[in-house]
Amino acid sequence: MMPTLKVTSEQSGKRLDVILARAYPNYSRAFLQKWIREGRVTQDGHELIPNHRVRVGETFEVSDFSKPSPLPLSLKGEGLHREKMLAFSLQGEGGRRPDEGTPAPTILFEDASILVLNKPANLVVHPAPSHKGLTLIDWLTDYLGPKVTGLFRDTSRLGVVHRLDKDTTGVLLVAKTVSAQNLISRQFQDRQVRKTYAAFIEGIPEVDSGIISAPVGRSHKAPSRMAISNSGRPSETTFEVVKTFKEVSQVSLHPKTGRTHQIRVHCAAIGFPIVGDRTYGSSTRWQKDFGINRPLLHAERLELHHPVTHKKIHFEAPWPKDMKAALTLFRKSMKMVFVLTALSVMTSVNWAADDTPATAKPKPTHSTSSSGSSGQLSSSVKTLKKEVASLHDQFKALIEEVSAVQDRVTTLQSSFDNLGADRRLHDLEKALSDVNGKTSSASNVAEESKSQMLDISRKLKSQQDSLDQLRDQIDHLQQELIQLKAHQEEAPAPPTPPGAAK
Repeated sequence: MMPTLKVTSEQSGKRLDVILARAYPNYSRAFLQKWIREGRVTQDGHELIPNHRVRVGETFEVSDFSKPSPLPLSLKGEGLHREKMLAFSLQGEGGRRPDEGTPAPTILFEDASILVLNKPANLVVHPAPSHKGLTLIDWLTDYLGPKVTGLFRDTSRLGVVHRLDKDTTGVLLVAKTVSAQNLISRQFQDRQVRKTYAAFIEGIPEVDSGIISAPVGRSHKAPSRMAISNSGRPSETTFEVVKTFKEVSQVSLHPKTGRTHQIRVHCAAIGFPIVGDRTYGSSTRWQKDFGINRPLLHAERLELHHPVTHKKIHFEAPWPKDMKAALTLFRKSMKMVFVLTALSVMTSVNWAADDTPATAKPKPTHSTSSSGSSGQLSSSVKTLKKEVASLHDQFKALIEEVSAVQDRVTTLQSSFDNLGADRRLHDLEKALSDVNGKTSSASNVAEESKSQMLDISRKLKSQQDSLDQLRDQIDHLQQELIQLKAHQEEAPAPPTPPGAAK
């Protein structure tokens, strides 16, 4: 039977994580919050959130804390912790309301100083007057709790050290302490953080790689947009072409600076806007023909030095579903282009074969030689048609083989992606296991030191007791000596012997 926790009248109206912390004082509140998010605390089989307000009489099932978690509590992968922001009990704060269908971020990594998230699309990072819905800051406020959020002066920013646009997905780093925030911000300022973005752009560049260096500033025509401007701040982005399709290219981008909308503005400036980015010149046909409703831009990788250990670390966020679907569609469009080209070639050959006998066919005459030539020509036409049919079959077989090969490549690519994710997870689990081992060793050393201290304390106490006994004996001897002197003084003087000198 799973242990249960029943809400009393005194606990009614309080948060679930609060009453759990009081019921299980040996566990931290942060641990219990994560236990709740992992579905280890349920009500009638339904998962809950830490800030659930309990009511008198409610009963909650609590998993055994001694049993291991499916994944380390500090690591959560794709598909874990995907509560909808609609479930947050933040309605009414600041007049904001949750947007229907706005998802919460996925946790990629977490320790005492940093939190690494995979931000989904349609999620605003910071509150703004023009946005009435919930933001990432609201999510962080709820997730981190007052102990962490109370460390930061600016509650509208908390420990967010960089930002992503509303519709940009991928790695987002959050500091959980002020010192970590300062150290990471300094790395961003000194351009020591390497950022890698994946994107699809319209068109095919003539070069495989390049550098876009142009100042980015606020647009004078549309203040809500950014533009290349002489009055803007210096900005630099390098790019590499990864794959090309019919009219789209997959690119890898590395912004050296971090200006607002920098990548989107730079790509549009060189004539290759990001697919789906209608704000900066992308065609509307992507939405009509492919169902693409946002700029296909994803923050794929982030490299920096850990603010506490100072070791070089990196984090990667898997592609969102819409970018994977777009990649599949672009590959299919390439197959269609190849098929149409092959069919066009075969049609041209067929027309040529059909036209040849019609133009070369001589007028019938009554001569024997003409009849013989006509028979030879008819035989040649039949032979040519057979060759064309054979070529048609060969082209068809070739198309099927190419299609099969491309399907295999797609499958292999997907397998490699999954294998990479598995390897990263394995490495993270191994690293966590090493940390746990070191923690266990440190704990053993601490226990041994504690035992030694207890032994020393016992010896000191024993010596103290012996010293006290010795002091008591000395006091007793002194008292006996005093009494002896007193008796001697009170005793009568001995008689003087006869003949003694007076």
